[in-house]
Amino acid sequence: MDTQQQQQQSQTSNNNINWDSDNCQKIKRFVIIGLLITIGILSWHFYEYFHSKPLPTAPDDVLVLSQTLFKEEAAENPYLYKVNLQGKTKSGAHDDRAPGPLFELHNDLLARDSNSTTALLQRLFNNYELDVAVPDVITAEHEQEQLDFLRAVMNTRVMKLSMRFLAKKGLVGSDYEEQLKLLHELWFTPYSRGKGILGSSSFEHVFMAELRDQNVLGMHNWLYFAEQEQQGHVDYKGWLDREETGRPNQFALAVRMSFFGINKSYISFLVGTSPELELSLYTVCFLATPKNEPCEIQLDKAKLSIVSHVWDWKGKKLIASAYVQFD
Repeated sequence: MDTQQQQQQSQTSNNNINWDSDNCQKIKRFVIIGLLITIGILSWHFYEYFHSKPLPTAPDDVLVLSQTLFKEEAAENPYLYKVNLQGKTKSGAHDDRAPGPLFELHNDLLARDSNSTTALLQRLFNNYELDVAVPDVITAEHEQEQLDFLRAVMNTRVMKLSMRFLAKKGLVGSDYEEQLKLLHELWFTPYSRGKGILGSSSFEHVFMAELRDQNVLGMHNWLYFAEQEQQGHVDYKGWLDREETGRPNQFALAVRMSFFGINKSYISFLVGTSPELELSLYTVCFLATPKNEPCEIQLDKAKLSIVSHVWDWKGKKLIASAYVQFD
């Protein structure tokens, strides 16, 4: 075989290899595009299923409702990065069993997801005076932030189901505006804890904290605790009790801590739960349970009670306190 024939055969072989290679690349691109389209379609149907599927029928009692609400809750809170329990302590102790903070948050997610119920809750935290002896000044902007938060919560499956339950019990009507008004009055009506000074509300006590005569009141929300830790106002001293739900970073916890240097021997709150779940549970237990009696709930494996107390204010029954209690 002469040199020219060898060159022709070599060129033909190279052309075949290039053609095969081009075909392989085209097939790969076609397969990848097909997979991406399939994933996109499945993701959309998955999203539609969980956001448009019918709500379950409202149960007859709070215990079953709490179980159903927890099933509707996200399996893991995206904003909570890590819980550092550290040392166990006792309520009467004076040492520090926890040199580090209790919570680490994904602050980048909180900043980016500004319309989430969690971010909207956090936006309310700087609207109030800590000292109940100092009157709160609620501006039009503050009131709008309250409504933005409540409307976002009302749009969740958890709160929709809770309102169905309350409507079934005859505690609220089925009208959206009536339900919104109920939540707004119950949680954000200003009231006085002494001397007629409008320095408190159900929301401030439960979802934030208050100071009165060098005592810490409330502090029953994990996100507020975490924010105050980041700002250097809370010093976590160790944990006292916990009840696991069986999900990562979702449980009930009792701790000892100090707030602005004032020691608090015992507080309890749910960890990693959404604002809508907590607002639903506290609202339902307060309205549907005989006053000052424990309200039994179950969050998967965690069997707990919610204790709430009434504050009578100008003919209205408001929340003096509401918190989780270990059975």
